[in-house]
Amino acid sequence: MNSSFITIRGTRLYVEQYNEASKDVLLYLHGGPGSSCIDFCYYQAKALSDSLRVVALDQRGVLRSDPIQADEPFGVDDIIKDLEELRDQLGVDRWNLLGHSFGGYLAVKYALDYPDSIRKIVFESPCFDVYSAARSIISKANDTFKENNNPKGMEQTSKYLSGDYSAEELWNAIGSIFEFMGEDKDLLYFKGITPDEYGEIMKIGIPSNEMWSHTGMHTQKLQDEGEFFKNLMPQLSQIPHPTLLITGAYDPVCCHVQQQAYQQHMHDGKRVLFEHSAHFPRLEEPEKYTNEVLRFILG
Repeated sequence: MNSSFITIRGTRLYVEQYNEASKDVLLYLHGGPGSSCIDFCYYQAKALSDSLRVVALDQRGVLRSDPIQADEPFGVDDIIKDLEELRDQLGVDRWNLLGHSFGGYLAVKYALDYPDSIRKIVFESPCFDVYSAARSIISKANDTFKENNNPKGMEQTSKYLSGDYSAEELWNAIGSIFEFMGEDKDLLYFKGITPDEYGEIMKIGIPSNEMWSHTGMHTQKLQDEGEFFKNLMPQLSQIPHPTLLITGAYDPVCCHVQQQAYQQHMHDGKRVLFEHSAHFPRLEEPEKYTNEVLRFILG
């Protein structure tokens, strides 16, 4: 593995590369916003690099990349332009994308803006639409409140599920709902591993929480811009590339609405269900994940 800082459009991005000799290139796009590539590189970057050149990065302003300044303009389009400039600097003709969660949103935007730079796309638990994802998360939180006989929590979730709220309002509501859930909130996102096991993986990559301090600016500026609150599901039909949708049976993010939209709009799309996973199939069923990604990319 080769890790380095690469200057892209006036800022340094932290980039990890594996098996640079391979002609088949896979770019990993992390979610969050602001989650880093640590948990992908923990296992999958190494496993996939037996057959592929793997490139993973912390996006502009995230964790190990240079921070975004308070007065610096930043939005979704900056991430897309960074990716295209990175491709050019690395000398890659066309690469394959693997986008997790918000990274799936970025993969759609990138594919629409630069279709000639991409071969195939893997979506892992993607978020094509914040509105339907947020409603799904709140609905699953409501189920937890019912199981735990938590009337205050049920009151909160019922309010948002029955009311007329925007994607941004539902997104912001999740934080207050999670306060009622406490540690139970983490259980919504995991099935094949525990939240504690996931936390240990992240600690291995970054032992100090201080390194996360500037990531909040990345997330806040994306929220302030509001671009990622827009529904991308209708635009899936414009993607000309072969795609693979990886979904966890217990995932609260890539909900039934988004899966239906994928199957309806994607012209050349395949779907694989991970029956023992929630939001992180790459860690919850790692061997199956590696095999499915390689079969799709190289097949």
